[in-house]
Amino acid sequence: MGKYYDGDVEKRPRIQKLIDDLYDHMPEIEADRAVILTESYKETEDEPIILRRAKAFQAICEKLPITIRPGELIVGSNSRVARGCQVFPEYSFSWVEDEFDTFSTRTADPFHISEEAKQQLHEVYKYWKGKTTSDLATSFMTDETLLAMKHNIFTPGNYFYNGIGHFTVKYWEVLEIGYEGIMRKAEAELASHTVGEADYAERSAFLKAVIISCQAAIHYAGRYAVLAREEAAGCQDPVRKQELLAIAANCDRVPAKPAESFYEACQSFWFVQMLLQTESSGHSISPGRFDQYMYPYFKKDLDAGKITHEDAQELLDCIWVKLNDLNKVRDAASAEGFAGYSPVPEPDCRWPERGRRRCDK
Repeated sequence: MGKYYDGDVEKRPRIQKLIDDLYDHMPEIEADRAVILTESYKETEDEPIILRRAKAFQAICEKLPITIRPGELIVGSNSRVARGCQVFPEYSFSWVEDEFDTFSTRTADPFHISEEAKQQLHEVYKYWKGKTTSDLATSFMTDETLLAMKHNIFTPGNYFYNGIGHFTVKYWEVLEIGYEGIMRKAEAELASHTVGEADYAERSAFLKAVIISCQAAIHYAGRYAVLAREEAAGCQDPVRKQELLAIAANCDRVPAKPAESFYEACQSFWFVQMLLQTESSGHSISPGRFDQYMYPYFKKDLDAGKITHEDAQELLDCIWVKLNDLNKVRDAASAEGFAGYSPVPEPDCRWPERGRRRCDK
């Protein structure tokens, strides 16, 4: 073998099963995040927006339903159903309500939405009228601009209705010092400033929001540690039982603390990525130079004999499956332009109704 490993690594059966589970049903719109966020916003009306955002994120991390998908090794999902998605009423909502009855039948990126979710979202949206970022953007537009948009001369479309994304973050810092380390930095910075400083109100609100958000992410991971142990206690498969206990141990440590193994680094990375998606509704939130910041953990474990190339490949495959588990609903016009939330493995599959897919071969 030369400087770089170039051998073929066969995909393990677990990965194909995880992939198959992604595509065995129509993606679903869920209301949980919208309900939790709105409840939080109602409670923080008189606070700075950055603290309102942080507290809403904290509420989401504390209350959003969690699940461990069968057989997965990397955990953290923002939807109950695989490839499900949450909605983000703080950005916009009218188009969602307008499309309630056509989501499942539209030609590009159809979604199922239950009658219960429709009712929950209908109630949530009453609060957001005139308060969304879309409303703010509209207030800056001239009458000529609005008329041109009405007649489809142009449209800001997806960027008008949802978070924009297109950024990356310092994943390596979370891997190296954990959210507890970031909290310590924020707390030290906050303590170094006094109320007499001209920008103290803005600076202190930001640092307090950082601390709240870090605490929220740590709490979220802790919920998975508890769930993994609960599932392990009732698991009759000894192999899966040990996997669940390993998941629990990982979530006890990361992303709160520095990652000490390649497996912990993979799990810590995923929590950061998934929570970014859950908080901001962005798309194209890049993993950045994943190869560079993950390699030291892989090399250390490989040299110590704690991991094989096959083990590492399986963990990476699990992450790539999780990336395809993330989903985002767009308005019908934007869906036409960005069509393809995730490719269906068999082109002849159809989703005649919510539930298992039917494949006519």
